[in-house]
Amino acid sequence: MEVKRIIEILDEKGEVSLETWKAVSVKNNRDGTVDILYRNLHLGSDDDPVFLWIYANVVNDGEEDVRVLERITFKREDLAWILRYVPTKKAGK
Repeated sequence: MEVKRIIEILDEKGEVSLETWKAVSVKNNRDGTVDILYRNLHLGSDDDPVFLWIYANVVNDGEEDVRVLERITFKREDLAWILRYVPTKKAGK
């Protein structure tokens, strides 16, 4: 399914309002899922935007459908905070 159609379906289902959120990046995964990153058009600023990440399953069983599996709303500062606690692989290990 085309990325544009996935975004339209999520809007039609009321999962994500395109009046509030703008899709800025989409990653198609090999397992039939997609990661979509949206930016809020009303909240946040250029220096500190508000994002919505959606992880969804694309269903193509004769009828086009997209089912949201997970959603997270966050700000850029939240990513910095999370990354401090994500273990990194040490050299030589």
